Amino acid sequence: MKIAVAGKGGSGKTTLAATLARLLARKGRSVLAVDGDSNPNLGVSLGLAAADSASWPTLPRDLLAERTAADGTRSTHLTVPTAEVAARYGVAAPDGVRLLVMGRVAHAGAG
Repeated sequence: MKIAVAGKGGSGKTTLAATLARLLARKGRSVLAVDGDSNPNLGVSLGLAAADSASWPTLPRDLLAERTAADGTRSTHLTVPTAEVAARYGVAAPDGVRLLVMGRVAHAGAG
């Protein structure tokens, strides 16, 4: 099952996603929560310490490779299996949730 949470800024997406992730994990589901926000706070909402957030790994760009098919169609693919991405870059969160942080803004103007 894949669930995406989207909406207007300030509408509670992060809180809703974290709550849903933890509830599903408590019911025995394998949960990989992906924070794609440029200002990632999903980890804190999942129950991780905010003071540790700078040390959470982000996904490097070389995980993606672009391919061009014979007909000229271009597509992007992971260079390693999803399970390996989660194992390498995932952060263990409460209730058995695993967190992946897509990236973060390093400084003003970098987003």
